[in-house]
Amino acid sequence: MPRIERVRNRHLLKKKQQRKELHRIEEFLGCPVALPEDARMEGGRLDDGSQVLLLDGVILFFESDGRMFPTLHALLANYVSLPRVTVDMGAVKFVANGADIMRPGVTSVEDTVVKDSVVAVVDERHGKPLAVGVSLYDASEMRQLKSGKVVISKHHIGDPFWEFGRG
Repeated sequence: MPRIERVRNRHLLKKKQQRKELHRIEEFLGCPVALPEDARMEGGRLDDGSQVLLLDGVILFFESDGRMFPTLHALLANYVSLPRVTVDMGAVKFVANGADIMRPGVTSVEDTVVKDSVVAVVDERHGKPLAVGVSLYDASEMRQLKSGKVVISKHHIGDPFWEFGRG
C-alpha cells in the first residue's frame, strides 16, 4: 500500500450525496453508520483513483476492490460497529504489521460474522480494533477450523489510512 501524500479532487459532499454514500456503505456493511447530525463529509480520490470519504480531515471510509470499507478511525469514534474477530496477544504484532489473520491466533468470533463480510479484528486484552478485514468463513465454520487463513486484512494500525491526517 503506497503512502498517501494527498487526496485529489477533495470537496465537501452535498447533503444528498452524503446520504447516498452513507446508505451505500450501510448496505454493504450491513450495519448503520452513526455520524453526528451536523457532520459534513468530504469526498476525494487517491492517486490510484480509489475514493475516500473524510470527516474533519481524517479518512473514515476508503474504497478497495470497488467496495467502501471503514477505517479504524471510524471504529474508534464509534461511527460504525462491525462484527468482531478477537486475536490473542501473540498475534497482535503480526496483525499490526498487516498480516492476514490465521486461525491459530483467533480466540473468539462473534456469531454475527458471515462469509465475505467486513469484520473488525480486535485484541483479547483491551478489545481495541487492530485491523479491518474480510472474513473468509462464517463464525461457525471459523470456530471449527484448526489452521489456515480466516480473515483478509484490508487496513491496519500504522498503514497509510491510519497515518493520514495524524499531523
